[in-house]
Amino acid sequence: METSRRDLIAAGTLLAAFATTRADAAVSPAPAGLMEVLHVYTGPDGLSRAKRVKVYGNKPLPVVQILAGSIGTGLTEWGTAPKKRFSINTSGDLDVELGDGSHHRIGKGDLVFIEDQGGKGHRSHMLTPIANLFIVVPDDFDLEAWAGKPA
Repeated sequence: METSRRDLIAAGTLLAAFATTRADAAVSPAPAGLMEVLHVYTGPDGLSRAKRVKVYGNKPLPVVQILAGSIGTGLTEWGTAPKKRFSINTSGDLDVELGDGSHHRIGKGDLVFIEDQGGKGHRSHMLTPIANLFIVVPDDFDLEAWAGKPA
């Protein structure tokens, strides 16, 4: 699927809106490790698992493609990620069930890195209608290396 110019402009506008602040506002430094990512990956047993990864500092994100989408309420079938990608919910709530049996609630503004590309995978129960952005990264992207360590 090819990203259209309209999709890129819409996604870029949305990302810029998240990043803007008032020029006259007093801004203090953010606490180190404030940003967390729910990392969904395939364990050695072939089951999808999740862990929280703290992100330290500001760094570029290598983007291959940005997809914007929406889906109504309901339950998806079990599946795996076709490509490594970040997902940001812009609205709505869902519960993700992983192959290891765990459940994770994801809401507006939550950042998830999905790379369970094999095994049983995961399924999503959309509790409300969902709108989200998928940010596809290169196949060799390493979340933990990108996230960094505390200074």
